[in-house]
Amino acid sequence: MEYLEALEASGFSMFIKESSTAYVAFLAFHTIGLVFLVGVSGIVAMRILGVARSLPLGPLLDFFPLLYLGVCINVVTGVVLLCLYPTNYIVDPTMYIKAVAIIVAIIMVRKLKTYLLNLELGIVSESESRDMKTWARTLLVAWLFAVLTGRTVAYGLATKIQTSIAVLIVVSLVLLIGYFAGRSLGWINRFEQDA
Repeated sequence: MEYLEALEASGFSMFIKESSTAYVAFLAFHTIGLVFLVGVSGIVAMRILGVARSLPLGPLLDFFPLLYLGVCINVVTGVVLLCLYPTNYIVDPTMYIKAVAIIVAIIMVRKLKTYLLNLELGIVSESESRDMKTWARTLLVAWLFAVLTGRTVAYGLATKIQTSIAVLIVVSLVLLIGYFAGRSLGWINRFEQDA
């Protein structure tokens, strides 16, 4: 614990905490990294689940460099943000939920990328084809948990619970409205089984 206290009181941590510009810059870049990481992988997952069927899967591989850029940005900014208050974050279960969600999401991203590569090469196995939708759903749920816990980690328990409930209600409504809108616009066809 002494090491964490020293890290929290270090010159670098104090500079970031006391400089509103530096702190906001790290938060902004962390959000930009999320856009690349969660955005690209979310689009791939939603396409695999049947959204925008006219969009071919293969060219989505070209977006993976942006995803990797997002990973790099978020690793750097995440470590810096963690160093600002490590004594608080290390005892917060929310951080561990976030870490597990991120690990699951990254594993699913790797599985989906392998699937897309195999699809491009024409060597997709039957088990891969069956499992891809499960991987895509798991990825989206993992990102939901990672983003939600990351957003609420700085707050107390009551705020975390209220925020979580509000986000789950809004996400449920958006998914429900999106599903019916997607069906009416022809973006989602539940009777088509192929991706």
